Amino acid sequence: MVMTSSQWNKADRRESARVGLELRLALVYPQRDDRPARPMFHGKSQDIGLSGLSMIVVYNIFQEGQVAVVLALPRAHSGGSRRAVTCTAEMSYAIHSSKLDAYKIGLRFREFRGNGKELLHAVLRQTRKQERRVGARGTNTRSGSNRVGDSRPRGW
Repeated sequence: MVMTSSQWNKADRRESARVGLELRLALVYPQRDDRPARPMFHGKSQDIGLSGLSMIVVYNIFQEGQVAVVLALPRAHSGGSRRAVTCTAEMSYAIHSSKLDAYKIGLRFREFRGNGKELLHAVLRQTRKQERRVGARGTNTRSGSNRVGDSRPRGW
């Protein structure tokens, strides 16, 4: 079956839904012979799901192959300890937006370490629950977050 361009634009080709959630992260690039250390990039996710994430960065950090990703999860409750999820991921795209003067980078998760996938799933479930509560009370005009599943920043 051939899709029309309007069907293609509306189709969500992701394995799992995304949530507009900013999580601090670090990308650790693989070791190469031509550099003395493994380069690292610190940033924030723009949206995230169990299959991957997207982020907005000022310069193009895209690299083919796999990178290690460390995600700093929010505390489960005040006073709780900070948790982190480590996984491998593959960068799937880099798009430059002249409107934002920034790049949107997409990562596809490959393998989670330990119970990382379960921890991330719990955070995503809690975030969706909070968004439904806020949505039931009306639009939260103070929030800069996008709709659930919308991976495009405002003005994209």
